[in-house]
Parts: sequence; C-alpha cells; structure tokens
Amino acid sequence: MISVRNSLMLRGIAILIVIGSHYAGWMFVEPVHVRAHDWISTWGPIGVDIFFLLSGYGLTVSAARGSGENCKSGINGRFVAARIIGSVLPYYILAALINCYSGAWVSGYREGNLLHVIRDYLVAEDFWFMQVLFVFYVLFIIAFRFGGRIRLPLVLAAAILYTVLLVQSGHADFWELSNMAFPLGIVAATLELAFPKRMKSISVRAAIFAAGAIGFFVSFLGMEQTGGSGAETSFFWELSMNLFFAVLVLGAASVLPDWKGRVLPILGKNSLFIYLLHTVLFWGMMIKLDELPYAQAAVITGVVTLFVCVLVGTAYNRVTGLFMKKKGRAGA
Repeated sequence: MISVRNSLMLRGIAILIVIGSHYAGWMFVEPVHVRAHDWISTWGPIGVDIFFLLSGYGLTVSAARGSGENCKSGINGRFVAARIIGSVLPYYILAALINCYSGAWVSGYREGNLLHVIRDYLVAEDFWFMQVLFVFYVLFIIAFRFGGRIRLPLVLAAAILYTVLLVQSGHADFWELSNMAFPLGIVAATLELAFPKRMKSISVRAAIFAAGAIGFFVSFLGMEQTGGSGAETSFFWELSMNLFFAVLVLGAASVLPDWKGRVLPILGKNSLFIYLLHTVLFWGMMIKLDELPYAQAAVITGVVTLFVCVLVGTAYNRVTGLFMKKKGRAGA
C-alpha cells in the first residue's frame, strides 16, 4: 500500500513540517508575517501523525518479511537489533553529545542533580517523540510476539491506555493527539497482508482517501462549531481530526505513484537525525551569525542545519549498514 519510496518521501515532508513548526513556534522570534507564523506553528501534530502512521505500518511489514501474516516469527533478534540500531542508538549517542555541548552533565553534577539529568536522558524526557516511539516499539514487540490473535486489540488498547496516562499525568501537551495514528498504520499493514489483492484495488485505495478527507472535514467543522463548549469536546474533535488526517495520508500514499524526486526521500531517510540535531545546531549557528538580520540568518542556518544533519545521518547509516551486513553473513 505504501511503497518504500513514498514512505521516505512522506517522512521528508513530515520532518520539514515538524521543524517548520519549531522555527515558527519558538525559534523565529521576529516573524515577517504574523498570521503565517501563527499558522505554521500549529503544524507539529500533522508531521507527527505521518511519522506514527508510517512507524506502525513499517513495523508490521518488517515483521511480516519471511514470517507471513502472523508476524510472530518475524519478531526476532534481527528485528529488535534493527530498531535499536536505527532509532534507539542514534538517540542515546546524539543526546549524550548534546548534553556535553550544553553542559548538562557538568551542571547536573555541580548542582547535585546529576541523577535527575541521567534519568531524563535515559527516558528521553527532553525528546518526547523518541520517548513515545520507544514505548510504541515495546508495545508492538510484546503484542505481536505474545498476543496471538488478539495482537491488534492489544496494541490498540495499550495505545489508548498510554494516551490516557499521558493526559492524566500532565505529560501531554498536544502530541498525544497523534498516538492513534500508530495502531492505524498497524491495522492498514495487517489488512494488506491478509487481503493483498483487495487492498491493491484502486477503488479501495480511493475509498480510504475519500473517507479520510470527509472525516477530516467533518471533524474540523465539529471543532469549529463546538470549540468553545469545553476542553473534553475540543479534545475529541482534535483527536478525530488527527486520526482522519492519518487516514487521508494513508489513502494518498497508496494512490499516488512512486515519488521520483531525491531531496524528500533523503530528508526522510535522515529525519531522525534532523529531529535530534536541528535545534542545537540552529541556535549554535545563529549565535555565530548575530550580525546578520534575523530572518536572513534563520534561512541560512535552516539550510545548513539540514545539510549537516543529512551528512551525520548518512555517515551513521553507512557504518551501521556495514555492521548489519557483516552480522547477517556471520549468521548465515
């Protein structure tokens, strides 16, 4: 349903949306156009919807390779190692370096709260996307390895419970709205594995796209009409908007032909490194360019930051790719 090429393209779009919302929301302090600034700053959940949708879909497809629809035997050491090398390890390496650069380790030691700094580092407290993604990884592995026929309801129930806990504990902000996109991606991939011919039908894919578009529009109208009637009502419509937007993206990705461009897939392949590094690189370079007008410096810094993040990600992926190939040959 979603080709590798289109998945990378969507990840590229998603990371641009996320960093765009970051720059507009709390980086670009001198907006050229106030309305555009305020609008772009709300884009964050849209990018996260795409990432969580693709994560759920990609995990399921990956687990099914060589193991069929059941996916159980696909949850093996190589599957777990790929997740660790692809997502977990980059976070811990880069977050440790960022803490060194910012002086967090030293200040934590001097102020007597080093254990607190270490705890935040271990649970990705300062990178909430990574924290949620790691939780989803664990939920998926447990459910698909041990859940049997109830693996889908188990993942869905766990995702709902986790979202409720986030909201009740005060850890949620806006991004909990995107959590349901993860089980949606799993459901989409599972249906594709179970009914491959039917899911390849253009009518089915167009129906998915239409359902997402209609649901998103209805949810938007519902939020506009009842937005002032209470936090719970507003939350329901916002959650509905994000879920149907994910359905819309799923339908669009399945209908569109494979993306032919190179820039977006490259950004998508290195989106994790962009997410982890762009903030510290942006502000570090902005300090160096303080003599330039803010808007000009921000554009230059944004482009250079993307380039550096892609270089770091490419180097890491090549090194780890060689490692995985050697490990595969040794295992064979």
